Formats: sequence, C-alpha cells, structure tokens
Amino acid sequence: MIDHATGMKPSERYRVENLERAHQFPGFFQDGKYYLGPELLTAVGWLEGTKFIYDSLDAEGEPVFPDRVAGSIEGLKLVLIDGTSLALSRIEASATLSPATDDIEQHPQPAGPARPVPITGPLRGKVVVITGASSGIGRAAAHAFACKGARLVLAARDEQALFDVLDECTDCGTDAVAITTDVTSNEQVQALAAQAAEFGQGRIDIWVNNAGVGAVGNFEETPLDAHEQVIQTDLIGYLRGAYVALPYFKAQRSGMLINTLSLGSWVAQPYAAAYSASKFGLRGLTEALRGELTEFPDIHVCDIYPAVMDTPGFRDGGNYTGHALTPPGPIYDPELVAKAMVACAISPRARTTVGATARLAHLASFLIPGLPLVSGWLTRWGLNRSASAEISSGNLFEPPSGRRSVDGGWRTPKSKTPLLVSAAVLGIIAGFVITRSQRRPR
Repeated sequence: MIDHATGMKPSERYRVENLERAHQFPGFFQDGKYYLGPELLTAVGWLEGTKFIYDSLDAEGEPVFPDRVAGSIEGLKLVLIDGTSLALSRIEASATLSPATDDIEQHPQPAGPARPVPITGPLRGKVVVITGASSGIGRAAAHAFACKGARLVLAARDEQALFDVLDECTDCGTDAVAITTDVTSNEQVQALAAQAAEFGQGRIDIWVNNAGVGAVGNFEETPLDAHEQVIQTDLIGYLRGAYVALPYFKAQRSGMLINTLSLGSWVAQPYAAAYSASKFGLRGLTEALRGELTEFPDIHVCDIYPAVMDTPGFRDGGNYTGHALTPPGPIYDPELVAKAMVACAISPRARTTVGATARLAHLASFLIPGLPLVSGWLTRWGLNRSASAEISSGNLFEPPSGRRSVDGGWRTPKSKTPLLVSAAVLGIIAGFVITRSQRRPR
C-alpha cells in the first residue's frame, strides 16, 4: 500500500535522484527511516509524518541540520529547508544486490569520501551570503570563506555555475546552498534573505555585496538601458542587499556588510560613466549607513577597494566601443580580494585597499585634480590602438555563456608591469607635489 502523503511503499527503498545534492544524501529511505548502509543498522534519519528529521553529524561532530529538521517529503519529492526540491526514485531490487554491497557489509561504517580536517576558527559556522558568487571575486570569496568553515549562501544569476561553486565549497567540508538571484529584482533579493535566514536558523552573520556588471563605451553611444542596468546592479543592487540584511543584523545586534567597491570609487573612469556613478555612489551609501549604525557597535560596514583584478569581467561585460577590451595593468589575483574579505570578517575595518595601484590611485585622486582628464586621454589612446570588435551587451541582461571561473586569464607570469606602473604613478605624484610647492608664494 502506498503512503498517500510521501508516495513511498512499505519495504521499498528510495534514493535521492538529483545529482547536485546526492553527495549530501548517499543512502536511502525505507519504511520511514533513512539509512546510510544496506545492513539497516545505520539509520541517521526518520520521518515524522511528512517531516524529514536528519540526525547525521558533520566532520566536526556537529549536526548537519542544527535543529535536525532537514525538510519534508510529499509525493516522492524531498523539499529541503532551504527550498531545494529533490526527487526520490525507487531502487530496484536487483540494484540493492550489487557487488558493492558485500564491501559495505564487511565494513559497518558507511563508505564515502575521506572527511576533511576539522575546521576551527572565528568564522566556523557563520552564515555568509555572497552575491555574484558564480565567477571572479565572488567565486574566490566563496572558496575562501568555505575553507574557514563558514556556512555559505551562494547567489548569482547563473544556476549551473552556482552548483559548480557549491560543489567546490562543500568539498572543503562546509555546508552551502545555491540560490539563483538577480540583484536587480527587489523580490529576488528579499527571497534570498528569507532563504538565507531559514538556512541559518534565523541568523545571517555576514552579507557580501559583490555582484557587478560593466558597460564600456562613449556615454551617448551606450544605450540608456545599459547605463541603467549597470546602476541597478552595481549601486541599487548593493542598496537592496543592505536593505534586506540590516534588519537581521539589528535583531541579533551583530552582523557585517562587506561591499566590493573599486579604485574607480576614487578616480572616475571615462567611457564607463554608469560604472563610475555606481562606485562613487557606493561610497556615499556606506558612509551614510555607518552614520545610522552608531548605536550598534557590533554591526560593521566594510568596504573593499580592489585594484584591477584578473577576473572575467572585461571579457563578459558590455562593450559598445567597437574595439576589443583589455584591462589596464597592473592586474592582480582575485584571491587577494577574497583574503581581504575574510580578514575583514575576522577583524572588521571600514576600508581596505587591495593592490598597490589602488592605494596610489587613492592618493593621486587627492593630489591631482585633473586625473580623470589624463585617464580619458589614455583610454582613448588605448582603444584606438586596439583591434576591432563587435558591439555587445555582454552579461548586462543575462549570464554569459561558456565556462565560469575565478580568473580571467589576463595576467602574464613574472610580469614587471606592476612595478613599472607603480613607479610611473609615484613619479607623476612626486612631480606634481614638487611643482605645486615651487609655485607657492614665498
């Protein structure tokens, strides 16, 4: 007789069919219990009506689901507490008698991949939300937080890429969920926060605003909807993240908002007007939030200012120039930004620059008022020397095609560019300071 609620028959075995999450549930259901081995002695879960209670421990001896409620089963569908829906399928009798069964019965402990070394530290078990986690800095940050034992909520538009990152993070032994999210949508960002809080048993400890896009081109030749999409993602998307995260932080009297800004937050980027407007606007947004949060000493707003990073952004972004885009050197490893985020999460700092060029650009923005004019001239010169390319909206309105990754492949090994550029910038600054000092009335 079939159980009308769960859809399972007595004495029949059922396994999780979805490959993306099968590594979390390698066993099977039978008669209202969940077993890891065919000897029926290692039950780690059971059903209470349609509610699925899962009592297995992770590598550090902690419950995989802290309150033991993993989800519910109805009609051969397992719906986890984070909203993930997994199908169940009946295991044929012949399948349960495979040769592998003998090996399992000889070893009472369930077979499986070697457990990672237990992770300890201040971030262990913290619930961290990362937007733009499918590639670039966001993907690097996901790896970095996973290796510190944080429980991750990964968000981006590209569902397949998110599941790839999910597998990479859970390989570190931590717990993670992937939630497809477009930060230009109020409803999707609100749903992300709600699912993250459910995953964290009511808590969100760290929210990383990182999703970003760009559009390069002459201002009036770049479509208006492209400008709007950049601002919706890079500025208002961050505002949405802060808007949904702060109520949780205030309710628990602690939390951290980490924002990925740019050296473009200090030095305007000609031919990327909307990007510049967004990054300059983020400085105002974060300063205003800090002013409002003075009565919450354990809620922090941390800004990260990276130099030019070796990410897929230049390849994937909108290009309305008619020329191939190449990031200006020096180009740095995105892992440096991920490490800076982890460092801020452990020891909060209001502002962190990553890469010597970012620090020099910050200084130059104060010392050289005409720096955007120089930047505009250099950009025009570089574009005119670049090869022709088709105009494209890139990833502005939908995820890019092809493999997603942390790196963009722009760096060359043992490049001397960072040293030469840094020296040149220092020379410009020094020359300007000397000139100004000589012009002062004596």
